[in-house]
Parts: sequence; structure tokens; C-alpha cells
Amino acid sequence: MVLQNNNQLTKLNSWINEDISAAISSRQMGLYNLMSYHFGWTGKPGEDFIASATNDLHNLRRYGLACLVAANSLDNSISENSAAVSAGSAIEMLATFAEIHDDIQAGRPIRNDRDAVWWVWGPAQAINAGDGLHALARLVILNLTDKNIDSSLVFNATKVIDNAALTMCEGRFIELEAQERIDLSVEQYLEMAKAKNGSIMAGAMRLGAMLSTKGNLDDQFAEFGRNIGVAMQIADDIKELYGNPTNSSNINDRPSEEVLNKKKLLPIIAAINNADISHKRKLGEIYFKRVLDPDDVKNVRQLVSDLGGKDFAKQTLNDFIDNAFKAVSDIDFDLELLSSYAKILTKID
Repeated sequence: MVLQNNNQLTKLNSWINEDISAAISSRQMGLYNLMSYHFGWTGKPGEDFIASATNDLHNLRRYGLACLVAANSLDNSISENSAAVSAGSAIEMLATFAEIHDDIQAGRPIRNDRDAVWWVWGPAQAINAGDGLHALARLVILNLTDKNIDSSLVFNATKVIDNAALTMCEGRFIELEAQERIDLSVEQYLEMAKAKNGSIMAGAMRLGAMLSTKGNLDDQFAEFGRNIGVAMQIADDIKELYGNPTNSSNINDRPSEEVLNKKKLLPIIAAINNADISHKRKLGEIYFKRVLDPDDVKNVRQLVSDLGGKDFAKQTLNDFIDNAFKAVSDIDFDLELLSSYAKILTKID
């Protein structure tokens, strides 16, 4: 269980889960069953569903928790009913809308060891569920006025949400465009990662700082979030290619859908950039196939390791973690809470 050794993070994570669940369950329509299913709280039609543990990896709300970690690091008075919890719920729902759409775009039938929403209800209804979450996220932010938050602050928080959403979509556009390319540079990858993942994490951290008693520190926390968001994506890339340490299955038997879909992961991009003509040809022969098979993935892993791609990705991961903490190095706050959370997001082995 990801959070079992940190009671404070477990508590904050549970607040986000409970707040999102309350927002979804308050609306009576089948559409909201799809949202609840994606979050892991209910089963699909006709399923004898047994709920998973509330704080395991599948219930880790990375972006919502980031918002509360930022707020709580600066202000220990954050409570279950604080505006920061609503803001965290909103940014988490924003990220979740993108997850649902991403599963459709990638043709990924499984999410968190269960059938994806689109696989159960079809792409059209899954799109409705994702779009509904996006709208719900904005409503949750706008309703901060009910918690006696000044309207100008609510307006600025809404801008944070919308800017994060737009920048994330730009990053996903770049990622999809690069899917069939073999010449993506490391610099282009990092710009994509900053837009796709860094923008949401930066927005989450900014919201948390804005809604704390030290709201003037939001720029520093946003920069922390942007860097840690890129580091998180690099960590996810390494696990996609080489396996997740929390997964007991043999990754050679079950290659990642992302790898089979020819997603450009940082270790692969670095290897291609470092490769000589002979190795580039080998990688090109694999990546220009219409469909990759498990044997192709084994060959890619070996080539990437031989060309230093994995080591480069690990070093880049550590560089972004260092940059994240430099951004907040001159602030007096609860560094231990932020460090514990960053380790969860960027753990690779």
C-alpha cells in the first residue's frame, strides 16, 4: 500500500477521495456511475463488486493530494472542510477527465487492473463521462465562494484550472503527433512532459499555496510542481518499459500497452538520440512496424539499456527532482511532508 507508512498523507488522500465521491454521488444519473467506476468505487453493470482498500495505489489521488500537500506544508490548520480540499478535488477531476479520454485515444482496454470505462460503456459514453468531470471540476472551483473565499481568489483559481487544462491538452497533442516519429529529441520530449504532466502538477501545487495562509508563495510551489510532474512522468516511463516494482507479474509476459502502442518514452528517445546508424536502423525497423508484439518489446528493452537510455532517464529524473526542491529552498515550510510525497510520485525501484 503506497501510503501505509505515512498517516498524514493517508488522511489527506482520504479527504480528496471522500470529497470527490460526495460531489459525484450527489447527482442522480447513470452518467455519474461511469465516473464512480473509473475512480474505483463501484463495479460495472452486473458485477459483484468488492471495493479495494481505500488508500492503495489505485486510490492514490496524485494531483488532488499534491494540492493538499502544498497547502498543509505551509499551513497546518488545513482541515477536511477547507477550501484546499475542494480545490484538490477539482484538479484531480480535471486530470481524471484526461485519463478517461486518454484510454479511448490509446485504445487501452484496461485501467488499474479493471476494464476501462470506454471498454464497458463504449467510447461515446466514456467521452461524456470525461467531459462531465471537466465541467464538474470547474463547478467545484467556482463553488469555493460557498466557503467564504473571496471572489477574486476564486476567479484566479478558476484561471489556474483552465490554464492547466489547456496546457495539458497541448502536451497530449504533441505526444500523439510524435507517436509515429522516430526523430523526437530529448528537448522536445521534455517540453511535452512539462505541458502534459507538469502543467497539472504545477496547477495543483499553485492552488494549494494560494489557498493557504501564505498565498504569496504560489509561484515557487508551482515551479516545484512543474518539475516534480516531469520527474513523475519520467518515472512512469521507466516503469512502463522495464516494469513496475509493485507489479508481481512478469513484465516480459505482459508488455505495457503504452510500449506496444509505440509511445515515445524517455529511455527510448534517449537511446535513439545516442544510437549510431546501425542501432538506429534496428530501432527503426521495430518502430515502423504497424503493430508491436512482445518479442519486439524485449528487443527494445535490451537495445535501450545497451545504448544508455535507461541510465540517462534515471539521471534526468534525479535532475528534475533536484530542480523541484531548489524552487522552494528559501521557504520556511514542512519540507518532510513534501519530500515524502515526492518520493511516492517518483519511486522507480
